[in-house]
Amino acid sequence: MIRRTVLTLAGLIGLLPGLANAHPEDEILIRLLVGMESGKVTHIGESWTFDPTVSDWLIQSFDKNGDGAFTGDELAPLQDAAKQNSEGSFFYTRFWKGTQQLPDPQIYGFQATVKDGAVTMAFALALAQPEDPNDLRIEMYDPENLTGLVPVKSDPVVIRGLADGATCVPNVSVNQPDVHGGPDNIPIALTLACKG
Repeated sequence: MIRRTVLTLAGLIGLLPGLANAHPEDEILIRLLVGMESGKVTHIGESWTFDPTVSDWLIQSFDKNGDGAFTGDELAPLQDAAKQNSEGSFFYTRFWKGTQQLPDPQIYGFQATVKDGAVTMAFALALAQPEDPNDLRIEMYDPENLTGLVPVKSDPVVIRGLADGATCVPNVSVNQPDVHGGPDNIPIALTLACKG
């Protein structure tokens, strides 16, 4: 049982008995949505579904009115906690164009839902300018290596906004996280091969 409220998800994992070294059992299931316009990537949507232990803590900590949902004033503290936990990787996400890291995108549309006891956060990250999908690499990692970021098994990447006749094939590389973690340890990397 957690005896004090903490603002970051990383703090949660450090406080719960047995979880500090339990990685990668503490999974966040990840689904990505690639939003395109006129053949360029404009934004990436993400959904994170948390395991039962973290979901239960999120509900207890952020569902202040106890109605089993996150609404109104409950969303901002939850978004802040996610941002604090992912400091150094901006919501666990980095964008690269070739060897150049792109600036942190703008987050919008943050939502959180509860279904069958599991919390799912969803939001979008808008790129500063539209980018050629073939030049992009989207990396997801936890700089503290406290959570296992795992793509969902079915349709881990959804692509929207393709022009008629265009094709875009996602390639998701998943690396087994090293027990020592670190910023060079990238569990998920998405690249795209697009034509038309």
